[in-house]
Amino acid sequence: MKYYDWNNTLSYDADVTMVVGGRGIGKTYGARLQFVRDYLKNESRFVELVRNKSDLSAFVNGYFSRIVSNNEFPDYIFNAEGNKAYIAKKLSKKEKNKNLKPKWEIIGHFLAMSQAQKVKRNTYDNVKRIMLDEAIIDKRLSPYDRYLPNEYSILANLVDTTSREIPGTPKKKRPRVLLLGNAVDLVNPYFQRYKIYEPRFGYTWHDGKTMLLHYVKDEEYAKEKMENTVAGRMLAGTLDGVIAAANTFYMGTEDYVFKKPKNAKFYFGIVYKETQYGVWLDDLEGYYYVNMNIPNNARPVFALTASDNRVNYIMAQRMEKALKGFIDMYYIGIVRFETQYVKENFIEILNLFGVR
Repeated sequence: MKYYDWNNTLSYDADVTMVVGGRGIGKTYGARLQFVRDYLKNESRFVELVRNKSDLSAFVNGYFSRIVSNNEFPDYIFNAEGNKAYIAKKLSKKEKNKNLKPKWEIIGHFLAMSQAQKVKRNTYDNVKRIMLDEAIIDKRLSPYDRYLPNEYSILANLVDTTSREIPGTPKKKRPRVLLLGNAVDLVNPYFQRYKIYEPRFGYTWHDGKTMLLHYVKDEEYAKEKMENTVAGRMLAGTLDGVIAAANTFYMGTEDYVFKKPKNAKFYFGIVYKETQYGVWLDDLEGYYYVNMNIPNNARPVFALTASDNRVNYIMAQRMEKALKGFIDMYYIGIVRFETQYVKENFIEILNLFGVR
């Protein structure tokens, strides 16, 4: 069984690296191996994040179990408890006979993003890599899990808190952020931040070559997964099977995805989670179109989230009135969306106003 090639990915040395790969390809396992190698090389440490405090204990329990069972580092022993990970040199028989104890050293920290304010009070030394596993939530399997409000901002602040990087820090000493996930939610905070609307397989740079996305395609692994595992055979021929094995984002149906015609006129705009959407009306054909473009100085434009600094109860009421006719048109099927990404995201907006 081959595992994900972290050596190749890390050679790009991006500020932020996001790996979207199928389940079971070894993304997480390989990253943890790298954490140990980092420490053995220069005593640099890692920080691994979870979203909520309630997730910490289950996450920490058995953190190094596969590394130990596979005897990856035969000269060392590991432990993880509380919010810290430890490593120690394995004692020789002679040292054991002298009743000496292992000399434990901190190799990493476990933090909950929901406790970001409390984390600021602590000191973290020589942190090299900061990782969030399950960065993309599978809403189909975890309908009650949610991204944190302002999750990306929380992550950026935790990077600052744990690394204490100052301007002019040599490149080799700068922190590196790792985001791991599966192709289960196209509309996630990280794709939104880096304006990734239609990810392409392979390596792609974003945001001025500060963020690297590796969208993994491994057809050989996908075939083996479906044919040679119990879960794969159970899911064969289903949507979940395609997502789990082939690492393909569920794009829904391409129904109602069309480009706006040139003669369509601006109707109104919406700013939601710092992203703008324009609604346009084609008087000739009678269709509404939604894209991510609002002309300069166009009105009306409604803001729906606090981060946009313009939301209030009166505006929400006005927004509801403006959307009423549009929602009626959506129900009868005459609304079109520029891309599948726009469709998924805008339907989330409509959900706020009772559309299901």
